Amino acid sequence: MRRLKALLGAIAFGAGLAASAAMAQDLIKVGAFVPEKSVGVSRVIKPWMEAVADEAGDDVRLQGFWGGTLGKSPFKQFELVQNGVADVTWVLPGYTAGQFPEMGLFELPFLFETAEEASVIGWKLHEMGLLTGFDGVHVVGFFSTEPNAIFLKSKISSLDDLKNKKIRSVGGIHASWLEAFGAAPQTLSSAEMNEGLNRGTIDGAIQGWTGMRTFKTMPLVDQSYAVPTGTIPFLLLMNKAKWDSLSDNAKAAVMEHGGMAMARAGGDAYTELGSSIRDDVKTEGRIEMVEPSKEQLADYAARTQAVHEAWIAETPNGQAVYDAAVKLLKEMRGES
Repeated sequence: MRRLKALLGAIAFGAGLAASAAMAQDLIKVGAFVPEKSVGVSRVIKPWMEAVADEAGDDVRLQGFWGGTLGKSPFKQFELVQNGVADVTWVLPGYTAGQFPEMGLFELPFLFETAEEASVIGWKLHEMGLLTGFDGVHVVGFFSTEPNAIFLKSKISSLDDLKNKKIRSVGGIHASWLEAFGAAPQTLSSAEMNEGLNRGTIDGAIQGWTGMRTFKTMPLVDQSYAVPTGTIPFLLLMNKAKWDSLSDNAKAAVMEHGGMAMARAGGDAYTELGSSIRDDVKTEGRIEMVEPSKEQLADYAARTQAVHEAWIAETPNGQAVYDAAVKLLKEMRGES
């Protein structure tokens, strides 16, 4: 009888230890307003989660909440993580007006040529302390799309044909650039963009190739016009209180696979998939893919400088951020 009681006591004690260990494991809720199959989630955020879980062991458990489970509005993602509704969220700075003033740099047309450039330089600028607006959060990672193109329902032969056309923009920088060519910018979410194209209330959109596929927008347009109309930068942010509560081991795992590692992984993912999508579209042959001549691109770039200058003038510390980015770009490209 005593042996039975001892055995039962040992079992209960072991179960108690297991329960305590399970309770000690820190749950990190990772949210995104886009579907699980989207590029950022499937090719950047989920691989990061898996790598962190492997590295941190029993210290943390990461759980994904995709498709807006923790909050559907793309305009509210920063509030969700800042207030702790989500522990980690994927934030589009362009949807959070005024919060991240220096992020407009990445929307400037004719500055970044690749997703890798924008992603790596974004992280470096953050490390240099040149990006602000992160009250109540810890920056886990920064990554970016390829430079956007213009997608149109009614075809154009030059950017001057945009005059009086209603074109979807993501933020104020894109809007200013469109206005320079006489277009009427429309600040719309991806869902609103699709509705506008479908109903004919807008004539086109600034968007990346991966975004066109993710949001199923490709069937709604007949032409792509390949000018680098700025990138769409992304932030992966963690609630500051949640970050502070993590063990040193968990923090190290989060940043080992965040930071520069995430910047490079994100840039590679968007470049690779963007190239694949363009190949598919070209093979299909339905959408006309226009690439302006070198002379046209040089003319467009020259006419874009006023937008750069306006952003510098209107942004606190804008000149320092811009100069740092240009210097980093030259170094990355191997230019003198």
